[in-house]
Amino acid sequence: MIVFSIETTGFTGGVAVLKDKEIIGEIVTGSKLTYSRRLLKAIKYLLNELELDWKQIDLIATSLGPGSFTGLRIGVATAKGLCLSTAADIIGVPTLDILAHGLLPFSGLICPVVDARKRQVYTCCYRADGLELKRLTSFKVIEPHMLLELVPKDENIIFLGTGLNIYREEIEGLFGKRGTIAPNYLWHPSPRICAILGKDLYLKGKKDDPLSITPLYLRLSEAEENKLKNQQ
Repeated sequence: MIVFSIETTGFTGGVAVLKDKEIIGEIVTGSKLTYSRRLLKAIKYLLNELELDWKQIDLIATSLGPGSFTGLRIGVATAKGLCLSTAADIIGVPTLDILAHGLLPFSGLICPVVDARKRQVYTCCYRADGLELKRLTSFKVIEPHMLLELVPKDENIIFLGTGLNIYREEIEGLFGKRGTIAPNYLWHPSPRICAILGKDLYLKGKKDDPLSITPLYLRLSEAEENKLKNQQ
């Protein structure tokens, strides 16, 4: 089974290919160029290097968000277009799940915090047992101080994600010694983990409709909010 994954929810993202149980290729870039200018180049380059044809791809896994509105639209739209033009199936993988899985085989509480702008973060609390994760909360967009209400009290917890670029000191102050910050090279969702989780979901009988799959935004974009205000 060959899975092609797309991750475009933040500044750093890319693509990967999973063949059976092995990641055989991955491209990750952090660039000021929008994904509309770099994503298709990365896809074409990776397939050429691996000498793969789209007819060989069984599943396209796309990071579903939450994250950058523009990046999400480009990534999901690209995955949908590729799926509709090939025989591949498609599945969306929540971005916070991808981030949290990057810490396994850690055991304990994990809390990704992704910058959502407007002094908010996208987040979810997980419990890890070394092999698997369990969501303890739904996906949320909240102000950083509300993390105290989100996570179980009196337990140690590890944080990761781009929200730490802005709110690290605030979060450290909130949680003190029971809060740990993961190394910053783990703060970005991985295309390879997107591929692995996508395959796991697919083998459990889950897949998405390429016509109806939509990004997981959690809130309206600024343009949509302004439009609603103008209509009132």
